[in-house]
Amino acid sequence: MVASLVALGMSAQAQWFDFADNNNRISLGLHGGSVAFSTEYAKFGMGPSIQAMGVYVDFLYYRPAHRFDNHVSNTMWPDSSATSVNIGYQIPVLHWLRVMPLVGYMQTNYGLTDASTMNVETAEYTSSVYHDYNVQHRDHYFNYGVGLFVKPSKYFNIYAIASRYAMYGGVSVNLEACK
Repeated sequence: MVASLVALGMSAQAQWFDFADNNNRISLGLHGGSVAFSTEYAKFGMGPSIQAMGVYVDFLYYRPAHRFDNHVSNTMWPDSSATSVNIGYQIPVLHWLRVMPLVGYMQTNYGLTDASTMNVETAEYTSSVYHDYNVQHRDHYFNYGVGLFVKPSKYFNIYAIASRYAMYGGVSVNLEACK
């Protein structure tokens, strides 16, 4: 695979590792995938990302499954949630291909959702119904990994990230190209 990337880059007369290509690049993205990967609390999560001048920051989250359930009973549901925050820097291998090392933080929470309680919050135009979620146990993790960004057009990127505690992919829109 590496040999094919080298051959493709040389045949295209591309300039390798052109860090100036990171200038004037601001993108917003949305991604989804497995958060809390390789722990007992692994589930599907979603979140946003921002890329500016080569710096990448993302957030990945899943909430307790039963917290916003509308059923009332004398049940204590076992529930969990996880949050991951990562930061990295994109290394432009070719104009259309970037590799990114990243580091971050991940937290998992295990708790109980009390189905016998029902709370209602109202705002000017919205309202939400939820149960009390009481965290019983919390774990903290140092996260590290790598990302791969492919730029099929100047307007958007497709990316995949594999880290110690999360695996996800997404799409980001290049705001500078949309001007």
